[in-house]
Amino acid sequence: MQTTAAGTYTTVNHLTGRDGSAAFQRRMPGHVRTLAMEKQRADEPRPPMISDGASHLVMFVSACLLIFAALLFGLAHLVGDGISRAGHSESETLQEVVIGNDVLNVPSNAIRYSTQRNSSAQTRLEVYLHWPSLSGYTEALREEFNNSGETTNLIFLTIERRTMSNDMSGRIQPIYAKFFEGGYENGGQGLIRQPLSAEGGYIDEDLYYEAVSPYPFAARCVREDSKTSTPFCLRDIHVGQELMLTYRFHKKFLVDWMALEQGVRQWMKQVLGESQKD
Repeated sequence: MQTTAAGTYTTVNHLTGRDGSAAFQRRMPGHVRTLAMEKQRADEPRPPMISDGASHLVMFVSACLLIFAALLFGLAHLVGDGISRAGHSESETLQEVVIGNDVLNVPSNAIRYSTQRNSSAQTRLEVYLHWPSLSGYTEALREEFNNSGETTNLIFLTIERRTMSNDMSGRIQPIYAKFFEGGYENGGQGLIRQPLSAEGGYIDEDLYYEAVSPYPFAARCVREDSKTSTPFCLRDIHVGQELMLTYRFHKKFLVDWMALEQGVRQWMKQVLGESQKD
């Protein structure tokens, strides 16, 4: 059947595959299907780039990092505060320290080492005090306690059980006199300066003691021109029931030896609880 109508020819050609589209589909049978599937995928909602599980994990890690940062900041604050105090303590809490048969109640800020700032039995106790206040560490005295140079205003005390029957005052004649070298000199403030022999182990040291006294003050001091040590003085005394107190101070305080001796003894009476007995 023939017709001249354009519409009729178009319909017949399409049905017979003569318009080319059917032939094309026969030659590429999967192409149309591929296009349809791609369009379907394009129309479908896309899943989130990060799954819910991964999102929760990210939030958890972020929270942990925030907590860690806060802890790190707090630790840095504590460490920084400790460094600024250089190991000192401002606490005036009394620590009950037992040495032998003696009981001492010592303020924490007067105890030199943090490991000893607790109530316990100990073999010895290291103490430091500011002179002339006889105070332990305070914020107002920070510079004084952090100054370890030759101008230090601190007194260092070591409290332990007695190891000798005589203290330094009682050892002048039986021990130190054997190592006197050369003549004595006037040491000022009622004291005699007597050089000690290096053969006795007293390197660059002099013994200062009272000229006339039944039980004289005595202290060993390093000379100002010594090349081996800072000029300081050392004195030990018997306190309590069976304790020996050795205190070290800068030689510049030797001119105030009477006030120094009285102050140290009074401080020891307080920590031993003997002041109330006087």
